This record gives sequence, C-alpha cells and structure tokens, in this order.
Amino acid sequence: MQGLLLQPATVVAIALFGGVYLLWSRTASRARRPPGPPGLPLLGNILQAPVKSVFLIGDISLAKEILEKHSAKFSSRPNLPYLRDHVDPAQLYWALHKQNESHFIARRLTTGLMAAVRAGETEPLQQFEALLNVTLLLDDGGKNWFHHIDRVSASMVLSVAFGLHCPTGQEPDLLEIVACLVRLAKLVNPLASITNVLPFLDMIPGPMPWRKRAQTYRKREDALYEKLITRAISGEASGMNTWADVFTREDKPEGDQHRLLNQFATTAASMHTFILACILYPEWIPRAQREIDAIVGEDRLPSFKDRPHLPFVEAIVRETLRWRPAARFGIPHQSTADEVVEYKGREYFIPKGSIIFAVTWSVLHTCNVLLQTPTFFAQGNGARSGKIREP
Repeated sequence: MQGLLLQPATVVAIALFGGVYLLWSRTASRARRPPGPPGLPLLGNILQAPVKSVFLIGDISLAKEILEKHSAKFSSRPNLPYLRDHVDPAQLYWALHKQNESHFIARRLTTGLMAAVRAGETEPLQQFEALLNVTLLLDDGGKNWFHHIDRVSASMVLSVAFGLHCPTGQEPDLLEIVACLVRLAKLVNPLASITNVLPFLDMIPGPMPWRKRAQTYRKREDALYEKLITRAISGEASGMNTWADVFTREDKPEGDQHRLLNQFATTAASMHTFILACILYPEWIPRAQREIDAIVGEDRLPSFKDRPHLPFVEAIVRETLRWRPAARFGIPHQSTADEVVEYKGREYFIPKGSIIFAVTWSVLHTCNVLLQTPTFFAQGNGARSGKIREP
C-alpha cells in the first residue's frame, strides 16, 4: 500500500527532473535550434508532423551560404520510402533521390546542357515556337490560349530533349508524357502510400495495392521513354542535336546514360502567371507595347537581340518570376552531416538528416528568416548574411 502511495510522487519527481534537464540542454549549448512553433510541456513538438527536423530558409544570403558554398553537406535529397522502394527503385528520377553516382553523373551532364542554353544555342528554336504560337493564337482569336501556352512550353523542351516537335499539342506522345507526369506527381506525394508513414507495412508479402500502383506506372513510363529515346538516337530524330544524344554518347567519360533522360519535364506555370498579371493589372500593358513599338517597330517580330533595349519588358519578365514562383517552397534538400549556422549574430544547430527548404516565395518576397517547422514564416528586414562553421 505504501508503494502505491509513493508511485505518484515518483512520477512527479521524474517529470521535474526531465523538465530541468530539457531546460538545461536548451540553454547549455551556445548553438541551439532555430525558432519554431510552441510545443507541449516536456513533450515539445514530438506529436507534430513531420518527424524529422525541417528548416525553412527565407533569406537569400543564408540560402546561398548553405546550399552553394556548403553544398557538399546540403545537396542530398530526402527519400520517401514508397518512391525509393517501389515507384523509382532504379532512381532514374535522380533529382528526387539522395546523392549517388547517378545523381552526380546526371548533374554534370545537365550542367553542360544548361550552359549551352545560356549561351543561346536554343534561341532559334524558341523564336520558331513563339512565332508558331502567335499564329495559333491569332487563328482562333485566343479562345484556346491556355492550351497554346501548354503546347509551346512542352514542344520546346521535348524538341531539344528528344527531337519531338509538337505543332498541335494533341500528339499522342505528348499526351502520354503529360499523363505520366500527372501520375508521377501523385505517386511522389508523401500521402501517396501508407508505407511513407508506416514503413513496416511494406513487410507484408504479396501484391499489395501500393505495389500494384507502382508497378503499373513503371511499365507505362518505361515503354514511353524507351520509345522517345529510340526515336531520338536511331529514328527520325537521330540527325538532330538533342539532349538525348548527349546522354547516350558512349565516347563521354560517363558512357551511355540514356536511362537518366526521363528527368526532363516541362511546365508552363510562369506563362500562366503572366496572363494572370495581365488580367489583374492591365495598366502596365500600354507602356510595354509602346516600348516594343519604339524598339522593334511594326514590320518584324521581337528577337533576342532586342532584349537589352527593352528594360521595361525585362522588368515584367523578372517580376512575373518573382511574384508567383512556380515552385513556391523550392526543392527539399537533406543534410548529410551536423552543422552550425550563424544567423543574425546567433548560432543554430542543424542536425544530420534534417530537411532544408530554401523557400522561393519567401526569398523573393523579402522574408528574412530561418525557422524550424512545423510553422509558417514571418516577415522581416535587414537580415545579415549567415555564416557556417563546423560543429
């Protein structure tokens, strides 16, 4: 009976000891976690999702410091169990997975391709597609403008990647690509499978529903990209200078890497945003038209050579990208080692395995913060550049 009377006191003592220890552990170290949402007594944020530490960065100087200068520790990707084990076990979508040999090879090849794009090698194709799109818009009076924008974006990317030109936007291969991308977007969602939350369920043998969905998708995607790659390297597009040709050349140090080509997708989100801006804020359109008329005239179309002489149009393009960025939260990164970050004169500890988001929307809307989730970001000004040192 005496033991039963002492038990509550023991529990209270343990709770008090635990509270003192947690308080000491938070104040004893100079490097602590970035600010986050308030938690429960003793339990903290343990009952809140996500389970791993997630950090939102809203300052461009700190984002560059972490993701560029210290990319060796922050360039990996978090892996969802369902994506890793079933949807893409071969890790062909290399940008969605943790760092491995395929990831580094694909990044090197892609860096070379993007350098060619920046050098203007794709400008003739872009001008041709823009002219075709203007023609299509004029022919139907702009009734199908949404479809035409999707078409021009897809056709440009698929032309340089696989030599697949899409003049109508109804080509079977294009429709199949879009269908696969829509399906992939659903399968890489953290809620796509219960095994992302309860991985131990994947120990159940047999044709479980989540396995069937992944197998069906892989067969469909494999057939599509095998067709596209064959067309690009040995079919009717074999004579074109395509990205597929770069990835499949055996004379490169990396050898044939055609299996990594399915990373290339397409989006027309920025052009949709531009149309939205025109609808919401039509007052700047006449000024842009006057600038184009003054520089380009009425007897030809604008070209890339006119770009330095169209500062207001350039500002419109940049504001479109800033106002509504396509990937508002950015792409998640994962740290591969413990790190200490200095921000606004204070040091914060980022443990190994943490997920890092350089929040594009926040950076572009002058939100200067470093927060640990789950929470949303606050706005502020005058943030200092973050510095990093070894823990």
